[in-house]
Amino acid sequence: MLSSFCCLLCMRQIDLKADVSTTVVTELNPKTDYSLILYAIYPSRIGDSATITVQTTPLAQVSNFRVIEEGLFSLRLGWTPPLGKINGFKIFIPRSNRPGFTYEHLLPGDTSSHVIDSLEEDKKYIISIYAVYPQGPSEPVSIVGKTLKLVQVEKFLVQNATTDTVQARWASVKGATGYRLTWESSDGHIENINLGDNFNFYMIQGLNAGTEYTITINPIFGDTEGPVTTTKAKTLESSAVQTLKVSAVSTSAAVISWNSVPGATGYRLAWGPTQEFVGRDRPRQLALNGSTTEYQLKNVAHDTEYVLSLYVLFGSVVGPGISATFRTSPLGYVSNFKVTSYTSTSIDVEWSPIVGATEYKLSWNTGDSSPKSHYLDRSVLFHRIEDLNPQSTYTITICAVYGNSEGPEISLSQLTAAVLDSGPIQAVREVKVLDIGVNSFTLSWRKTPGASGYKISWIPFLGGDEKFHVVSAASTTFTIRNLRESSAYKIQVASMMGNREGSPVLVTARTLDLPKVNGFAALNTTDSSTLLNWTRVAGASGYLLTWRHISETLGPGVTSYKIRDLLYGRTYIFTIRPLYGEVEGPISTVYQKICKTSR
Repeated sequence: MLSSFCCLLCMRQIDLKADVSTTVVTELNPKTDYSLILYAIYPSRIGDSATITVQTTPLAQVSNFRVIEEGLFSLRLGWTPPLGKINGFKIFIPRSNRPGFTYEHLLPGDTSSHVIDSLEEDKKYIISIYAVYPQGPSEPVSIVGKTLKLVQVEKFLVQNATTDTVQARWASVKGATGYRLTWESSDGHIENINLGDNFNFYMIQGLNAGTEYTITINPIFGDTEGPVTTTKAKTLESSAVQTLKVSAVSTSAAVISWNSVPGATGYRLAWGPTQEFVGRDRPRQLALNGSTTEYQLKNVAHDTEYVLSLYVLFGSVVGPGISATFRTSPLGYVSNFKVTSYTSTSIDVEWSPIVGATEYKLSWNTGDSSPKSHYLDRSVLFHRIEDLNPQSTYTITICAVYGNSEGPEISLSQLTAAVLDSGPIQAVREVKVLDIGVNSFTLSWRKTPGASGYKISWIPFLGGDEKFHVVSAASTTFTIRNLRESSAYKIQVASMMGNREGSPVLVTARTLDLPKVNGFAALNTTDSSTLLNWTRVAGASGYLLTWRHISETLGPGVTSYKIRDLLYGRTYIFTIRPLYGEVEGPISTVYQKICKTSR
């Protein structure tokens, strides 16, 4: 009868009970061949054996082993650690073509990157890494990394020379920590400047007129200087345009003027919409003779910002340029639109002239009736609307017409008199906006004889709920409060006689903008953090600071905030708004790249 089994492993054996048919053999070496022999044990003898050969699996290797950043004399490496308990990593260069150089380094188990320095530039290196387990090392993983080559600056351009400046531009060199720019005049005077790795443009100033300069640039890699790139440039002998002025700006025209440049044979004037207004007009340019110092731009788009560039011409050579911006006026709304008198069948209206208007369009209707319109010459500033119905409320609208374009409309309402009314109520005179705040207007007016009070009404210029307030006959001022900041309003003031309301006088005003945060800047930036700093805003109840999808509300006394755990090499957009109770003020923005410690 079978009583038990015995499993022998080299010098080891395991005794198993007769009813056992499986077992786990432990404490083996990884990736090793083993012969397992199984004997049946009987009470008086050992039976025949059965043998199998198996191989244990290898320990998990490091994955995603790669070169993160190549330097002139260094390589930054990264990898993904395998799962399981790891004592550490061993990183090494198995064979080096540099005599006497060996590299071997043990790293803790929680690391995933490492920098190998003291290498040679423009050299290939085979680098290996293996994970160290309690059972031993894994199989190594190898990659080939190459250090950067000490190269010169490419695409080095020196252009836009004036009498005392030239502009230098170049393509960035990978791995460079900075650049040295040097300029030498023909009489041997030398100057230079060291620039950071984020520069690829520099304006060289303080040069002599009509002088040739030898200009060189070379990249810097830490303490090592790269090869030099050389070019030549000559400053202009004559002066550039010093002043470029824009005046007499209207909805469709502007006058451009500048100072005369001695020796200039002509000028090139270019203009077009700025980036925000692209599509409103097309870019244009023209050439002007050397005696011209003024030009009127015509047929430009209304309410559009333009950038002007004026270049000096010296024969076939284009000299330095100067730029300026201006914004054309919007199509204006008619101001001081008011009812001067009315009867049971007519309403008299008048308004102030608008610069640039070619005519005026006057419309009126009552209830759901279709509006009637009348076009008036730009010289007409008064009109009597007749054939109206007694005791009916009419909405009267006027807009200025600019050629084929109509400006914004402005409206008022007037109730015609009843047939038995003794006469119209005199309109309020000298209505003015005395004071404008962020959330308020203060009005004043002259008393109207016989008035029992005054009705003040206001509505946002772009539409919304109309509000009103009635004050006593003794009042000559009123402050409208709780308005929205940075918003335009239409305001009407009318005399009251009992329940009858006189002709309203219309004025417009715009509330002030809320103060924004000034001096917002990123300071002391490291490879994982930055310190944001700003100037305190008077009256603010706090600040709302945001970056990516994170927001932080700060108290009114806070003027700096350090943000940590940022990603190396990434550019962040930081914004801040002052808070005024529940109202958010205008936004201030700063862009900051998270990189090396600021120098």
